[in-house]
Amino acid sequence: MSTSIAASLPPRRRAYRMLVLTELRLAWRTPSYLVGGVGIPVLLLVIFGSIPSLTQPKKEFGGVSFFTIYTPTLMVIVLIILGLLSLPSQMASYRQQGVLHRMSTTPVPAPALLGAQVAVNILFAVVSIALLLGVGAGAFNLVLPVQFGWFVLSLALAVAAMFGIGPCIAAFASTTRVALVIGGLLFYPLAFFSGMYGPLTVYPGVVGQIAKWAPTGAAYYALHASLAGHFPGWTALGVLAAYAVVFSPIAVRWFRWDVERSH
Repeated sequence: MSTSIAASLPPRRRAYRMLVLTELRLAWRTPSYLVGGVGIPVLLLVIFGSIPSLTQPKKEFGGVSFFTIYTPTLMVIVLIILGLLSLPSQMASYRQQGVLHRMSTTPVPAPALLGAQVAVNILFAVVSIALLLGVGAGAFNLVLPVQFGWFVLSLALAVAAMFGIGPCIAAFASTTRVALVIGGLLFYPLAFFSGMYGPLTVYPGVVGQIAKWAPTGAAYYALHASLAGHFPGWTALGVLAAYAVVFSPIAVRWFRWDVERSH
C-alpha cells in the first residue's frame, strides 16, 4: 500500500522519503516497536526452543515439534502487534496531540503519512521475522523454507492483509485510547486464530474451519505450509489477498488529518 501511495505522488517522492526516514527515527526511539514487535516474539522463540519437550517431534502434531508449528504463529503475532496495535496507536497519538492538524497546513496529503507509517512498521516486521528464522535455524535447528518463493508470497500477502486492517483503525480512531481499545478487541480473537493459545491442528473441527477464513488463521496456514516446503493452498492465499484488497482502499479513502473530516 505504501508503494502505491508513493507512486501516485511523483512530484513529492522526496518529501515522502523524508517522511519515511523521520518516522523510522521516531520508531527507533519508541519501545513498542523494538520491544513489542521484535523483542517479545524473539524472546518467546528462545524460551520455547530451550525447552527440550517442545522441540521433540510429536505424533499429535503430525510428526513435527511444537516449536516448529509455533514459529509461524510467532510471525503472525509480529504482524498483529505492529499492524493492529503499534501503527494505529501511533497515528491516533499524532491526531490527539495535534500533529496531524498541523500537518494539514502543509502540501503533504494525509495518505502519505499513513503510507510512511505502514512502510516503517513493515520494515520492523521483516526484521523481526528474519530474526525469528535466523535464531530459530542457528540455535534450534529450525528448518528454513525449502520453497522460498511460496514463503515470500505467503508472507507478503499476510503483511498486506494485516497492514490493510490496521490503517483502517487509524483512519477512525480519534485518540490513542480508542485505537488501543479497538486493537485490543481484535487482538485476542485474531491471536486465537493464529494458534497463539494452542496449535491450530488440535482445534475442534468447526473452530479450525473458521480459522481458515480469519486473516491470522489464513496467514498461519500459508506460512506453516510454505515453511514445510509445501504449496500454501489457494484458499489461504486467496483469503489473505481478499482482506488486503478490501481493507487497504478503505484506509486510504477514509484516512484524514481530523476524524471529523473523514465522516
